[in-house]
Amino acid sequence: MSFHISLTLLGFVMIGFGVVERGWAIMFGWLGVNFVLLGLAHARHGHRLFGKRSDGTLPIWSWLVFLPLHTLNTILWHSIRRFSGKPSQNAITDHLVVGRRLLTKEVEGHFDNYVDLTSEFAEPAPIGESPCYVLFPLLDGSAPSPETLHAAVTSLRPGRTFVHCAQGHGRTGLFALAVLIESGEASSIEDGLHLLLTARPGIQLNREQRQCIEQYVRAYPARMAR
Repeated sequence: MSFHISLTLLGFVMIGFGVVERGWAIMFGWLGVNFVLLGLAHARHGHRLFGKRSDGTLPIWSWLVFLPLHTLNTILWHSIRRFSGKPSQNAITDHLVVGRRLLTKEVEGHFDNYVDLTSEFAEPAPIGESPCYVLFPLLDGSAPSPETLHAAVTSLRPGRTFVHCAQGHGRTGLFALAVLIESGEASSIEDGLHLLLTARPGIQLNREQRQCIEQYVRAYPARMAR
C-alpha cells in the first residue's frame, strides 16, 4: 500500500474514532485531519505543506492548523534522540557530514552548507539564522524530482557540508548520495550507499527515494564518469 494511502486511511480511522469516542473527538479528529492532509500532500508532492520558511521557522498558522501533528512529531523526535543511543552525526568524507536534526549545542565545527531537509520541524534559531543554512524541505519518507534534487545539490557552496533530516536516514541518505555522485566521490549508487552505510548504518532508501536517485544518475550520467 502506498505511503500516502496509508496516511490518509489512518487519518480517517482517527477521525472515526474521535466521532465514536465523543470525549476524544477534538483530539483524535484534529490529529486525523492532520494525517489526511499529510497523506494528500504526499500524493501531490506537497513538500511545503507546513509552510516552513527559509530561516527554518514555522509560521503561526502552521502551529495552529497542525498542532497535534507537530506535538506528536516533537515527542517522538526527542524520545528517539534521547533513547536510541545513535550518534547525532557521522562524517562520510572530509567534506560531507550527515546526521539527524541537531540541537544548537550539538553543532561541531564550521560548515559552509548546513542543509535542512525537514519540512515538519522548526530549526533552532541560531542555526536557521546562520548564513550557511540551506532549506530544502521534503516530506518524511518522500523524494523530490531528480531535476529539483540536482538544482539543490549543485547550488551548494564549495566546502564542508552537513546534511540532516529528522533522524538522518532516508531523506539524508538520498541527498548525501546525490552529493557524493555529483562530487565524483562515489562511482556508482551502490558505492555511495556503501560509504554512507559504513559511517551511518541506519541509512536506508525506500522505493521512491531509490527511484529518484536512479533517475538522477540516468539524467546526469557524466557525473558518474568523473
